[in-house]
Amino acid sequence: MTENWSNVLAYPVLGAPLWTYVALLATFAATDLVYRIFMRLLKSRWLLTLTQNQPELYESIIGLLKKPLRLLQVTIAVAIGRYFFELPEAIASLASNLLLALVTATVAFVLVKLVDVLIAVLKPRIAESESRLDDQLLPVLSVALKAFILVIVGALILQNSGYNISSLLAGLGLGGLAIALALQPTLANIFAAITLFVDRPFHVGDGVSVAGIGGTIEGIGLRSTRIRTYEGTVVTIPNSTVVNDQIDNLQARPTRRTNFSIGVTYNTSSEKLKMAVAILRDVMEQHPGTDTSRAHFKTYGESALILDAAHWCQFLDYAEYLTCLEEINFEIKQRFESEGIAMAYPTQTVYLVNNEATRT
Repeated sequence: MTENWSNVLAYPVLGAPLWTYVALLATFAATDLVYRIFMRLLKSRWLLTLTQNQPELYESIIGLLKKPLRLLQVTIAVAIGRYFFELPEAIASLASNLLLALVTATVAFVLVKLVDVLIAVLKPRIAESESRLDDQLLPVLSVALKAFILVIVGALILQNSGYNISSLLAGLGLGGLAIALALQPTLANIFAAITLFVDRPFHVGDGVSVAGIGGTIEGIGLRSTRIRTYEGTVVTIPNSTVVNDQIDNLQARPTRRTNFSIGVTYNTSSEKLKMAVAILRDVMEQHPGTDTSRAHFKTYGESALILDAAHWCQFLDYAEYLTCLEEINFEIKQRFESEGIAMAYPTQTVYLVNNEATRT
């Protein structure tokens, strides 16, 4: 019986004994079993815990890993199964190089997908952080990691194919120096972008004043920063200019300060003048948008008694800030009118000299 099975397994099929095909199928079955066990482990509660019980993120990670891991399983099975067949030396050498390149490319594909998995895991956590620059840095990190993986894999494939990459790297070094000199402004902007990501002088959505341009940060790229001006236009400023210029982050201030003066007529009595100052202080202090305020009788103007006031508004949003000032101004005018306090406007007193009287 054993001899019969030996004869069956030794039966030639397409120039190779039958047992080699059986061994190849067994290899595929074994690697498929390992793949299924690994995927089952991935689908365990450990991965669900890692994704902080977010089903959508969990399914996304499973979807990203499923195809590259299946490709890796097939590639490993083919690489192992090749040794079961006796091939001519030239074909065996060629097959070995092709399989090695395929394995390397498959590993690279898996690593690139793992980068996508890493980004998918980090994205919800970064979304919870206060910094909005992290949202801009995440795509840059993804591209940089993938580019690094592909460059290393490309060098390994060339080296395994028999090419001398030392001379290639030396040539690339000289070429890279020439390219670096030609791309100096672009490289300066890229390094400036890294500085902005690390230093974080502002976030996307902040109101800033940079290089004489005031507006809201709309986007931060590798080459430039986009600012939506208060007039509605978009200004693009190179990152190197942003880093080297003075940055006034209006969003970082805790309040908005407003200084204003009110003039009352010179015929206003001292009691009314003191009441006007008290009204200013009371109106500003009672408003819910006030952080702090002050008001004083400052000086004697050319045509009015000048009351000086300063108000710090809690509302950083421009529309809310204007509404706050509007309500305060309306209340001040209403209180002044009810108390009979007249606001002054520029006047001049002209004295006419009688020419007849002068002649006599």
